[in-house]
Amino acid sequence: MNPTDYTLLKKIKTGDRTAFMTLYERYWDSLYSFVFVRTRNKEVAEELLQNLWVKILENTESIQTDEQETAKGYLLRYLHYRVLDYYNSSKITSSNINIDDSEDPVDMIDTEYFEILEESEISALFTMIDQVVSQLSTTEQKVYDMRIRKNMSVNETAEALGISNKTVSNKLSKTLSEIREQLNPEYKSSKKLVALLLFVEMVAQG
Repeated sequence: MNPTDYTLLKKIKTGDRTAFMTLYERYWDSLYSFVFVRTRNKEVAEELLQNLWVKILENTESIQTDEQETAKGYLLRYLHYRVLDYYNSSKITSSNINIDDSEDPVDMIDTEYFEILEESEISALFTMIDQVVSQLSTTEQKVYDMRIRKNMSVNETAEALGISNKTVSNKLSKTLSEIREQLNPEYKSSKKLVALLLFVEMVAQG
């Protein structure tokens, strides 16, 4: 049985990366379609969705679910108002912005946004990241383990390793750069990698 959005959000709040990926995959396509058909602007759609995922990570408790424990209605409403903000700020006139048109077809060739990420692929991606981390220095591996895998704070990590907070941040920043550089080319421009790095970096900043 698939976990409800409510369950996933509770897990995301504790730093559960698999829960984040599950929610991300559950809604990316429909949310992207919702924004794109209203803006017809790929860059704007990407930015609005990235801001939404940052909001989910930074302020998970603000995401509301309904009686069926689904967050889709809230997410669509949130994006609806962000689209309105976009038109208001850019002084662009939209002839029709209707929140009920969530199933509008999207005429796109860029199938990157409609990939299906299976659980095995998520596992493979994390294994790939772990392999990159294993090649780093002992201190960098320990920092990554404590900050990302164990979700320890900067202060806790620094104290456990006997190093400064700044060193912890620098080591983790270097590790994330190495991950970007060494991952397989097929993931370089993929939403899969975007999701993973967004999650990892948001946890790292917490």
